[in-house]
Amino acid sequence: MSGVNVRWAVLLLSGAGLAPAAPMLRLSQTVATVQDSVLQAYNAGDGALSPGVSVPAGVSWVTASVGGACPAGSPQSCVLIQFNFNTASLANGTYAASVTVFAPGAVDSPQTVIAIAEVTGHPDSGVIGVDSYLNPGATCNLPFTPACNPFSYGGNSLTVNTQDGGPWLSIVTQGATTLACALSYQIHLAPPASMAAGAYSGSVASAASRISSSTIPVLMHLVDQPLATPVPGEINLTVAQRGPPVAYPFLPAIALSPAGTVAATSAVASGAGISASVSGGLVLVKVDPASLVPGVYNGSVTIGCNPANCPVVVPVNLTIVGPGPPVIDPGVFDNVTAAWGAVAPGEVLVVQGERLSGAEPAFANGLPLPTTLGGASVLVNGIAAPLYYASSNQIAFQLPGNTPTTQTSLVQVERDGQTSSGVQLWAFPRAPQIAAITDAAYNLLDANHPAHVGDAIILWAIGLGATNPGVPDGAAAPYGPLAIAGETPTVQFGSSVIAFPSFAGLSPGAVGLYQVNVTIPAGAPGGNLFVKIVYPGATSNAAPLAVQ
Repeated sequence: MSGVNVRWAVLLLSGAGLAPAAPMLRLSQTVATVQDSVLQAYNAGDGALSPGVSVPAGVSWVTASVGGACPAGSPQSCVLIQFNFNTASLANGTYAASVTVFAPGAVDSPQTVIAIAEVTGHPDSGVIGVDSYLNPGATCNLPFTPACNPFSYGGNSLTVNTQDGGPWLSIVTQGATTLACALSYQIHLAPPASMAAGAYSGSVASAASRISSSTIPVLMHLVDQPLATPVPGEINLTVAQRGPPVAYPFLPAIALSPAGTVAATSAVASGAGISASVSGGLVLVKVDPASLVPGVYNGSVTIGCNPANCPVVVPVNLTIVGPGPPVIDPGVFDNVTAAWGAVAPGEVLVVQGERLSGAEPAFANGLPLPTTLGGASVLVNGIAAPLYYASSNQIAFQLPGNTPTTQTSLVQVERDGQTSSGVQLWAFPRAPQIAAITDAAYNLLDANHPAHVGDAIILWAIGLGATNPGVPDGAAAPYGPLAIAGETPTVQFGSSVIAFPSFAGLSPGAVGLYQVNVTIPAGAPGGNLFVKIVYPGATSNAAPLAVQ
């Protein structure tokens, strides 16, 4: 049951439950960047913890040290690990290194932190210019980093010029206004709707220093026909050396927008280990790290299509990390929404990271769900959870029904006898999320397939919590007696119309999937509205529904 994955509980990674009679190393994060360069180490066990850190030989752009006071309220055993980045001599690109954090005597030492540095250019370091296609009335923001001049007001002096004198080109900033090097700059293109099609040129000038300046040429192609926009516009992937290939659905398919108007006709990949193909108008990318050594690789996929701005290019940035234990990063999410949210016992969750499995993607082929797939297990408070599928970068699992809702729980990944650092999550009795809406015949309802007042519909959901009767972890929900939700929710249509379901509980034959059967009430507003599952203190995501 793959899907859009939701960030939630990458919080303080201290221990949970009963600590063993030995030190236990806990890290507050498993990735260090220039912007987030300090992590905290804790002892979740007994005895004394003396952490150390080791940067691989030959890596000169990052150093690490141990020491310093942790923030107020941190555990007494807390110590800081500081990463220092020196990227001045590096060319533009993304750099990654596996840094080892160890603690003699700790039962789960050593552990790995991935240090990542992104080096971007500025006008006098190789940025050639801007060449964009737009429709009249559309807008576009293109980020760039100008050279810093701390002697000018605001830290930099930027001017724009258009050859035709029109106001379609400007600069927008985000961030502080007193230090240019801390600002986020964007070149803003905004041709009026009445602007005629054609090619327009301009420039952005930057006072790079007291004695020199740099200029970015800007070329805007204004066209009347639809333009192709790749979604996603960039692919970033971290995989293990000699790990299995990664492909769809564990890499997103590239679609061209607007859907139904533009479709890919060809795809050519460049870069080590990268290949691409077209299927049904979508571009499927495959990355095979078999022959690659640790490092950063930059490639791309060039997509053929019909609009004026074709072919379009999607960058593919690949980071290969060396052998080591599994790493959870960025964390554990529910399997429906696209924002941080709560989770509930029995819910379908996804853990993302690196080196989670060393085998080809493996899927559960029967029920009850297994607790090991592809050599990997997900541990919740030390107990293996049921698994839907496992891959090198993502594992879907069911949060056990006995997960406490009065304290934090620790989630780890175990692979080939090696265990990752843990991430904490706090479960709630209910955390509803709507995955899809269908009619009573299981036909998907969307903008092109509207419902009608008085129709019976089904909200397919996760996170409705305990049922009566209960269902064992990993087992299919029974067809009789039905596993009914311990508390029946209400369903909200639009901003205020409430309806009461005829059934809310686990879907028979499924694992962790609930259904809420409800009739669209007479007072429901027509048009495009949002539907929510509502409990006291717990409300689901807002799922779109078209009602005629």
